[in-house]
Amino acid sequence: MKKIIYSTFTLVLLSVNTLAYDKTKAEELNSFYSHMTQKACADSKLFMPAEDVLKMLREKKAVTLLDVRTEAEAKIIAVSQKNALHFPIAHLFEKKNLDILPKSEPIIVICHSGTRATLAAIGLKRIGFKQVHVLKGGLVSLAIDNNPKNAPIL
Repeated sequence: MKKIIYSTFTLVLLSVNTLAYDKTKAEELNSFYSHMTQKACADSKLFMPAEDVLKMLREKKAVTLLDVRTEAEAKIIAVSQKNALHFPIAHLFEKKNLDILPKSEPIIVICHSGTRATLAAIGLKRIGFKQVHVLKGGLVSLAIDNNPKNAPIL
């Protein structure tokens, strides 16, 4: 009887360990992230400096600013450009929000410092959005670079 219980217990433990993660998804992520070397990240076209974003706004280029901060953060400091959208990252990938995002113009993803924006941009690129960029340094960098020379003319 002890052998049967021991064998059953061992089999259950082994089967749980084999189901610990999804191998297919792990391989897909490994394939995606293995290209992210230090040089590749430094050379990435994903990140856009605040000065370039301000220039695009000054020149009234077709661009969407996508704020992925929380509702509370957006109430304190709002991105109020007419071409700005606010979808907290927790709700960004809901169909109703994805359907609103433009497919044919650049999207600049914004958060406080750039971390959530990077996660959001990677996700958007993975599902097929082509022209996605991250405001490098987030709103912090935008505040630093915003001056009379760089500020968009309203």
